[in-house]
Amino acid sequence: MLEISEIVKKTEDMFDLCNDHFYGGELPRPAITISPDGGRNALGWCTSKEIWVTDTDKYYELNLCAEYLDRPMQECVETMLHEMVHFYNALHEIEDTSNNGYYHNVKYKETAEAHGLHVEKGPKYGFFLTSLTPAAVEWVQATYGEDAFRAARLPEGTGKGKAKSKNRSIKYTCPGCGAIIRATKEVNVYCGDCVMEFEREEKDDQGEDMHLQ
Repeated sequence: MLEISEIVKKTEDMFDLCNDHFYGGELPRPAITISPDGGRNALGWCTSKEIWVTDTDKYYELNLCAEYLDRPMQECVETMLHEMVHFYNALHEIEDTSNNGYYHNVKYKETAEAHGLHVEKGPKYGFFLTSLTPAAVEWVQATYGEDAFRAARLPEGTGKGKAKSKNRSIKYTCPGCGAIIRATKEVNVYCGDCVMEFEREEKDDQGEDMHLQ
């Protein structure tokens, strides 16, 4: 039987484990949620403000999108760490994005690379392409082994009982003229006008007052 409370508990435990290992337990726990991406095409997000309020406290929200929980645990941890960077920077009043939250600047890169992530610069959104360092991969393997969430929410628009599509289109942009193409698999394509290779654009849509991966 599916127990959503157990999945939420596992994400909370994931935050705590990552906090202890990569941040020395420095971070307070935010409100950890599992919500649909709501059309943002995002793997997760962290709010830039405290949006959960109790009688005595306020909390940031860190969300893992429900549609992508059935990825390998290594990828889920990478998403968690990506959003924890935004959380750390928000707590320390470090502006790590610009252009209305779309562009990840060098401040994001510096914090991320100090906390278990390798960062590369993408064609449009700056230093947002993150992956686990080899040491972080070893830690995930030692910590989680074959463990996984083994559940995910069907994306909007899929009917009851339909399997979630794994063949989402990949967006490519010409760095010269900005022309866009989409493909169902990775391709190597050149723009005939600019004689430049199209660059793959990773998912990183931003929402207002949110940092998304």
